[in-house]
Amino acid sequence: MTEVEVLAQHGWGFSAECWRDWRDLLPANFALHCPDRGYFGPPCCETSSRFQIVITHSLGLHMVASECLQAAELVVVLGGFAHFHADRANLARRSRRTVDRMLARLQREPAALLGDFYARCGIGGNSRLPGDLDVARLRADLQCLQDSVLGIEGLAAAGHVLILHGDEDRIVPVERAEELHEALGNSDRSIFPSAGHGLPISHARECWQAIERAWRLQCAQR
Repeated sequence: MTEVEVLAQHGWGFSAECWRDWRDLLPANFALHCPDRGYFGPPCCETSSRFQIVITHSLGLHMVASECLQAAELVVVLGGFAHFHADRANLARRSRRTVDRMLARLQREPAALLGDFYARCGIGGNSRLPGDLDVARLRADLQCLQDSVLGIEGLAAAGHVLILHGDEDRIVPVERAEELHEALGNSDRSIFPSAGHGLPISHARECWQAIERAWRLQCAQR
């Protein structure tokens, strides 16, 4: 049976550990690759740019090379966004102030900041805290979240895009998912009721079921 190569990129404040439960969900012929940004230890990168399925969580969408997105037959966006801030000026000012406060607190009490972040994501604490935190890397990627605007060309060139979002996401409002869906002609989106921002951990099974349905449809349309 042909092996399906799957890339899963975590978002800010997480690690490759957030995909741990997924290894028991994927069929045997699906090979799961989980790069790690290195917030809690040495970073781990994937050198290949050819994956049939690319799964991203939150800011992870901005961490995957555009050519990797373009080459994928299915891109899955969990709690993601093209731009973290709203188009409305007053809402954007509010969210920018929130990120600025996080950047300042990151210098003083990084472990406490991450603990509060996980609580807002609707998940328990990361078992690797409070180990060695790479505060500089966390700061650089948090600044990326503040500034990055995703060019959607890579997503638009992918075979298909599946957008999954929680309707109680307190980190990335569900409006960001709707905006991304409206901008892409090759996307479907599904909103999970009573779900927060920690979809890879809190809703691993539900996410994979949706992904597997989308993948089977893609294969049937070849």
